[in-house]
Amino acid sequence: MTRATALSKQKKLRNIDVKVLEGLALHDPRNKTELAAQLDIPRETLRYRINYLRSHFSLYLQANLYHTNIGLRKAMVFAESKPGYEEFLYQCLKSNDYWLYVSQCIGAPKCLATYGIPAGKEAEFQEFLTRLEELDSTRSVDFFWSTCIHNVNATSTWFDKKSEQWIFPWDLWLEEIPNNKGELPYTLKEPEGYFQKADWIDIMILKELEKNYIITLAELAKKLNTSKQRIKYHFKNHIIKEQMLEGPQILATHYKGLSPETCFFIFTFKSYERFSKFAGSLMNKPFVRALGKVYNKNQLFARIYLPRQELGNFIGALSKLVRMGFLETYEYLIEDSTRISRQTISYEFFRGNIWEYNHQKHLENLLSTVPGHAIRA
Repeated sequence: MTRATALSKQKKLRNIDVKVLEGLALHDPRNKTELAAQLDIPRETLRYRINYLRSHFSLYLQANLYHTNIGLRKAMVFAESKPGYEEFLYQCLKSNDYWLYVSQCIGAPKCLATYGIPAGKEAEFQEFLTRLEELDSTRSVDFFWSTCIHNVNATSTWFDKKSEQWIFPWDLWLEEIPNNKGELPYTLKEPEGYFQKADWIDIMILKELEKNYIITLAELAKKLNTSKQRIKYHFKNHIIKEQMLEGPQILATHYKGLSPETCFFIFTFKSYERFSKFAGSLMNKPFVRALGKVYNKNQLFARIYLPRQELGNFIGALSKLVRMGFLETYEYLIEDSTRISRQTISYEFFRGNIWEYNHQKHLENLLSTVPGHAIRA
């Protein structure tokens, strides 16, 4: 089979599929009847397209939590191992029970990790990272505290309906950025504090929503061995009212067939105004997965998902912004999509409505991960 023949047999993303992806994020994905009405398509068509997207574009729906209101503070960690110790570093980053995301990078023995650390345990976590860096197998460890991560779902903004192809008008985007006046969401603003507003049932519900956003209240009640009424009360009066839940994260490989890459970028600006305009311009772009703000700095980090050939064009656009003086600098890592691990919030350590943080256990786990337990003097 020739490459052209293989490409012609690939399943194609249609206008209706992009419409469904967009609709799943904008409306309640649990209520298929209402969602179909909002999209103006038959319910059976909606069901078929969702199954099509699941089968051919890896559609996955999960909850994006607002960790700030359940007492967890986000930390982003970048670590580099000595050659030959890449796998040990990958596992070392999971030695702390509060990891949320760990990935390996392409082109260097580096890993990227996200943690949700109980507020008040920052010093213990920083000691954990210090001990990680002291391991003889580790070359360097850097980290920063961040706001919660704002999820960006795929939109039809850059999808050409006539050709049913993705387009990438980088020059138009560059013109848009300086004129952007959009108000940033609360998830990209530094909070006044970290408030633990959840109880045990709230945490259990949130954990299940992270695994499957469209799980029904009846299914939740059965899993938690309680009544549907109780689940409904906690969902409405705790989780929604207290803003523990940001919303759905609609993940799909919508650039399938275009050799996509996932990259982690950090953008640095000289002013908050420029930071805000740039971040605002990314809120509806289909090449953005997630955004966050580095604490106490005019720095934005983003998980970018782009076809390989467009990644160079994106970097070219960023270079223009630097030369224009709008963007101070940027740096990035390319993630290995085959070496990514995720886990839900560490619900098993939530007891008596508080997060238990066993610092000593984390250090012991760390030392037992690398053979020889070697620590530099």
